[in-house]
Amino acid sequence: FNKSHSAAYSLISYHTAWLKVHYPAEFMAGLLSSVLDKTDDVVKYIAECKDLARYIPTLDDAIEVLPPDVNESGWKFTPVGSTQIRFGLGAVRGVGSSAVQSVLEAREQSPFTSLFDFLTRIDVRALNKRAGEALIAAGAMDAFGHRAQLLAGLDTAYAEVLARQVEEEAGQNSLFSGGGMGMDRQDPPLPTVSEWEEADRLAREKEALGFFISGHPLDRFRDLVQAFDTVNSRALAESAGQKIELACVVTSVARQISKKNNQEWGKITVEDFHGTATVLAFKEVWQNAKEILVPDAVILLRGSVSNREGDGEDPPIFLDGVEALEALPENGQVSLQIELPVGGGANPLKADAFARAKAILALHPGATAVEVILGSDNGVRAPRLRSRSLRVDALNGTVPALREIFGVGRVRLVRRGGGVEIGPPEGF
Repeated sequence: FNKSHSAAYSLISYHTAWLKVHYPAEFMAGLLSSVLDKTDDVVKYIAECKDLARYIPTLDDAIEVLPPDVNESGWKFTPVGSTQIRFGLGAVRGVGSSAVQSVLEAREQSPFTSLFDFLTRIDVRALNKRAGEALIAAGAMDAFGHRAQLLAGLDTAYAEVLARQVEEEAGQNSLFSGGGMGMDRQDPPLPTVSEWEEADRLAREKEALGFFISGHPLDRFRDLVQAFDTVNSRALAESAGQKIELACVVTSVARQISKKNNQEWGKITVEDFHGTATVLAFKEVWQNAKEILVPDAVILLRGSVSNREGDGEDPPIFLDGVEALEALPENGQVSLQIELPVGGGANPLKADAFARAKAILALHPGATAVEVILGSDNGVRAPRLRSRSLRVDALNGTVPALREIFGVGRVRLVRRGGGVEIGPPEGF
């Protein structure tokens, strides 16, 4: 009977929502583990972890998905605190189940203390050098040194471990065992090399995991990206034939020559927090945009999602225009919005809240308007008031500083819209 099904689904939805609110780290770890071998879904749920505080008022901060760690990770994703999840070793490319099992068994006695200690205690036949490189690139051995240093020392460490195993199997280990015969054989030290640049580190990390985990080129602009998050790269098919805006980073640009008219056009790959998308730029649009569309550029692109038959679930975007993302706060396209609680609700403001906020705003002058909404939307649109005089720098720490006063979910960047202009509230 259909109503019994509806009642059952409603109960499941209620239980699921309750777990998500009260045990967010455990819930999201379980969700991530269920899609361990599906990179696109992992990316999607990691993005949801970072946005969770926007939708759960009792959650003070985002759920942080930490890089894998050979001393803490399991095969799957594991909650390690109320707001942290440790990445599963099983999701690292090139590291199989036998390698992970060897790691888990070896660390039961005690944590690993160095790269050489790690290689000495695991089965290097199960975890070969290529898998070791993947673990280093993914950040799973960051506790032993920086990644460039670990990778530079990996060949020597593997060679020493294998040499000692050969000697032991040949019955010669007593010569180097420190038992009074011969000299102790020293563990090979890590070489002294410079750390990778952030872009190099993230690129290697993405190769090992399929996506960024310890950082993202868009991280500095996360609040700005969220102001334009009506669509993302994983949901383009749902917007086929529609005009969209997408905040993203350029990962590659290929200049093409049309066979029909010999004109140059561009095929661009971009990435947001959810995945990648293909952008096609033609004629004047390409000529006007190609100076901005360079690798690693952080942009807001505007265009139309293809609705051509055959594009399916991964349609390209036909570019209409593009601009640097960091320019948006300066040209009046976004506002900084503060939600003020009304009545005797939870988390009332402290008496000095306005004075502290005024001091922060004074330290961050800029071109972005400040808006106040009275209470949250709850079926009825909340009053939205915009200051005539306050203008601030929307980036460079302003939003996090205000969130410490008003709460994580009450301070955000929004697209510039309507609202009534007012003078500053008393105390502001």
